[in-house]
Amino acid sequence: MIRLVSRLLVIAVLFVAPAYAAAQELSEPERNFEHLWKTFDRNYALFGAKDIDWDALYKVYRPRVTSKTTDDELFQILADMLGNLNDNHVGLSSPKRRFQSGILGQMKMEDFSLDLVKQKFLKGKSKPLVDGVFDYGWLTDSVGYFHFRGFGRLEQTQAAIDVIVKEFKDAKAMVIDVRGNGGGDDRVGKLIADRFADRKRLYMKTAIRNGARRDDFTPWKYWYVEPGGPIQFTKPVILLTHRFSVSAAENFALAMRVLPHVTVVGDATSGVFADVYGDRMPNGWSFRVSFKLFIDHTGFCWEGIGVPADIRETNTKADIDQQRDRVLELAVSLIETGALKPQDESASVKDIRESLAGNLARDINNQGVDAALAAFRKAKAGPASSYYFDLEELMAAADSLWKSGKKREAVAVFKIGVAESPWSYTVHELLGDAYYNLGDTAQAAAMYKKASELNRRSYPWEIASYDDSVRLAKGTRLLAKDLARDIDANKGIDVAVKAFDQGKSGDPGSYYIDEAKINQLGYQLLNRGKTAEAIEVFKLNVREFPKSSNVYDSLGEAYAKAGNRELAVQNYKRAIELDPTNRNAIDVVKRLSGGDEAIDTKVFADYKGRYDSPLGLITVTLDEGKLFAQPEGNAKEELVAKSSTKFQVTNVGAEVEFVRDEQGQVAKMLIRISGQQMEAKRLK
Repeated sequence: MIRLVSRLLVIAVLFVAPAYAAAQELSEPERNFEHLWKTFDRNYALFGAKDIDWDALYKVYRPRVTSKTTDDELFQILADMLGNLNDNHVGLSSPKRRFQSGILGQMKMEDFSLDLVKQKFLKGKSKPLVDGVFDYGWLTDSVGYFHFRGFGRLEQTQAAIDVIVKEFKDAKAMVIDVRGNGGGDDRVGKLIADRFADRKRLYMKTAIRNGARRDDFTPWKYWYVEPGGPIQFTKPVILLTHRFSVSAAENFALAMRVLPHVTVVGDATSGVFADVYGDRMPNGWSFRVSFKLFIDHTGFCWEGIGVPADIRETNTKADIDQQRDRVLELAVSLIETGALKPQDESASVKDIRESLAGNLARDINNQGVDAALAAFRKAKAGPASSYYFDLEELMAAADSLWKSGKKREAVAVFKIGVAESPWSYTVHELLGDAYYNLGDTAQAAAMYKKASELNRRSYPWEIASYDDSVRLAKGTRLLAKDLARDIDANKGIDVAVKAFDQGKSGDPGSYYIDEAKINQLGYQLLNRGKTAEAIEVFKLNVREFPKSSNVYDSLGEAYAKAGNRELAVQNYKRAIELDPTNRNAIDVVKRLSGGDEAIDTKVFADYKGRYDSPLGLITVTLDEGKLFAQPEGNAKEELVAKSSTKFQVTNVGAEVEFVRDEQGQVAKMLIRISGQQMEAKRLK
């Protein structure tokens, strides 16, 4: 199933397939249909797992689109076609309509209430952790319970789960509840499951679609649950699931169900595992594509089905209204009767492998790079069934070595990545970055050239990366990249800015300045607490792009963070002059100019609604005076007000700004993360 294809084959398929598309110039409706169909054809990961004949669906739906097809008709045709995928992660949004494939879009969660659990079933008050992500308490004198609503904040979650396990270490059993869990980061799920592991067990394998053929994937990434943390709880555990246990919550269920002492009670999960990304059609409509394949330890893919419960029990809305939770009641009864017995999970220990990348990183730190490379080669010479190679893990290890000052070791690790994954443009690009930062321009250019050749330009991040690789391969200097390198090398901000200016002394065609990348660097410094350096970077961006409202806005924010109210106001006012619709700048100036004026919370109600973003649909709600944003399929996050229009999402380090149109109506939401900005239009 895993196959690497040549670049020639990729190009052939991209430009020849599908053969059904007419050679003549297409009308706008036809062009939009072709764009979406071809994007799924290149990137969707689940055709094989679901036995979907995408070509057959093309032949059914393509003839329905003509030059006379209206927007409403086109939307319905595309929705009907995507509906056949039965994939809750797949969606389509236009300014007027939205569609979600799969069953979740047709359902409403009415079978679970955490408030009911806390008020009726727990002894005493529940204890919240991580801003209410976790709630835990005792169901009886000997049975512990905890619920969590999402998988995020890795470090905080690690501390929280260790507190909970320590609290319940003497309990005779524990109930873990992931009902109403919107998912998140699979690494967090593994971290939690490790606290309940009796030994190393395989629970999941993942691969990314990476070629023109529908069975082109990266090599498998192996996911193991294994004892972790100061305490492991290996007494009876019941995991509660239902149809609104989504995405990472389902992968967590895969991890827990391979443990002999764990019993899953409730209903099947939602059946939406794969990682998803957002893209746009030529007409501006957004859509979401599942691009990663998830299978369990037996090789079965539960997409569209959901992880089944060992013992099925469900609630109705009437049960909840009548203060009943039959699922939780059954769980307690199963524990109290002592009827639960360990299950046979021997299949999960049949394919135990060592991570070559993980072992390499460990050995470099413990034994040095030469001994580590020798151990790597020795392991590779052994049976192929004894190891796996995880490129993502290797690149993360190399990055960690580089940041710790072990540059020679990092280069050696990147070289292994190139040798083991010759198909990956990313690792070639990263090795190019390493050579570039070391001043070896010839080897850097060779790596960037190879990266540009390997880059499919199919995923949005591939397209974004391609232009830089081409520029660097030609010897064009990226001054934003140089600036970041010099700052990271601790040369001092003054030296870095001086080098930036010297880089502009040559032919204008010999260098390239990227406003967004410089702004991104400024925010990275700001988020790391290096406010003075961030101010200098933003000042440089203002100098280079004096007609950009955004760069003045960013500089104003940095000055405000530094406590320099006068310069903050000055720059925000300039941002307003350049863009009179910059509502955030207007509100901040009003607040700063008037002293410590309270944020106007009355306008928060205006922001409620649904927003169509490149990441998918985001729902904004207001609860007890606080705003919350919930991306579809993920946990709800609080928006912490910085002004009447600008909010911080602390959990993910993002910033959200609401923007009104000329009529004063909220029209869109701007999402800034790591210095990059995405626009989410409000749906009417």
